[in-house]
Amino acid sequence: MRIPMSRRHILTAATTFAGAVASLMLVEPGRADDGSAAASNSQLKKQDVAYQDQPKGEQRCGTCKNFLAPSGCRVVSGSINANGWCLLFKPKAA
Repeated sequence: MRIPMSRRHILTAATTFAGAVASLMLVEPGRADDGSAAASNSQLKKQDVAYQDQPKGEQRCGTCKNFLAPSGCRVVSGSINANGWCLLFKPKAA
């Protein structure tokens, strides 16, 4: 006997599956020998986000919500220039 599936059931299953896949994509295997190594593994490389040391128009790292003064970033690894720019630029809330 075949059990009919409603659209609601199919959409719920598809949403659950997509969420599980997205969660797995966020988890990166890496060394957990100390906290700093694990933290750097979760950040993106500069070349992956087209980082440059110059601003792009009015957009610059110093005005981005991900910038951590004096030279850090929440999402990009390495030393970040406050006058730099990358594809992940998001302006700070006014």
